[in-house]
Amino acid sequence: MARFWKESDHVLWTLILFYLATTISVAMPSRDVTIIRASAATLLDYAWAAESDLDGNRQAEAQQRLLNHLKWMEDNLPERWGQYTLQQRGEWVFQAMHDRLLNGKYDENQNTLSGALIEGDYNCVSATILFQILTEQAGLPTVAMQTRGHVWCRLLSRPELDIETTCPTWFLLEPHDRDSSPAILAGNEARTLSARGLAAKIPYNKASIAAAGGDYAQAMQLLEFALRLDPNDAAARRNHTAILNNWAVACVSQRDCDQALKVLEQMESQSTHDEQLAENRQKIVDAVIEQWCRTGRFEEALRLLEQYPGTEPSRYTTRSIYEQWIQDATAQGEWLQAKNILRMAMTALESDPLAIAQLRRQYRQLLPS
Repeated sequence: MARFWKESDHVLWTLILFYLATTISVAMPSRDVTIIRASAATLLDYAWAAESDLDGNRQAEAQQRLLNHLKWMEDNLPERWGQYTLQQRGEWVFQAMHDRLLNGKYDENQNTLSGALIEGDYNCVSATILFQILTEQAGLPTVAMQTRGHVWCRLLSRPELDIETTCPTWFLLEPHDRDSSPAILAGNEARTLSARGLAAKIPYNKASIAAAGGDYAQAMQLLEFALRLDPNDAAARRNHTAILNNWAVACVSQRDCDQALKVLEQMESQSTHDEQLAENRQKIVDAVIEQWCRTGRFEEALRLLEQYPGTEPSRYTTRSIYEQWIQDATAQGEWLQAKNILRMAMTALESDPLAIAQLRRQYRQLLPS
């Protein structure tokens, strides 16, 4: 609703409350793809959709709290509201939000709108979502802003006003104190954020928490959901690759080579031109080859080396793997097998006469007299 409150505009408030009540009463498919794709969806719709594991009863409780707050705002609207500037209106909505709703504590991991409404705890994502919903219903022109690792709200007044939604005393601060805030320091690096993009920060941040706890599968699901909400989120795409890499490394350390290769395949499909990815890819391949050679899976190690030749230097070559295979066979007294492996090595290296000559000299006891 892109309208401004007037001093006695109770009709507008009635329409606002009717709209929200209708929204609440409908069995919203909030976690359905149809919401994500709906062009007419609101920030409130996207926020509920972004909480993919939100219980229906909890959503109803949160929505009722939102309705109660809007009703309170209607009943307590300042008498001279129509004479207020945009900044004064924004300050009134902001203070009411912190006094009546966000009266818990700042929690960097509390990303959800439901948590902000029910428990009163918040971070920059949940506080900015709630403030934008309230200012939208109040007819105040605002836009969400972002910089690396942080979001806030900008009131499109004259001049524009950046509002740190996590600071309850923001409007009481001296100008020099505001100037040291992340929102002001971001300067030209700040970028606007759509409703979809702001809501997408909910699963994005949840993914970071899951990855930090070692639940990489859950982290990937959340990141992919965030990218469905906001396909243009470059940070989510970077984290997607980074989490895949960490997952593959964790799989290798846990000796789960098969899962490590599955993750590596996902990494390949995400970005084949990333220099960092190429370096990490080779480390993962080398680690898997090392484990396979230790457990006697030499043929699989050779196929893997052929599949991922890589541009980065590897600790393994076709010759080095064959040599480990020969040494493993001889250590077990399998001389016939060792001879067969040597013949396979010389066939595989037929384009390298020097390598073949060195193998003949090194394993001459395995060659025919």
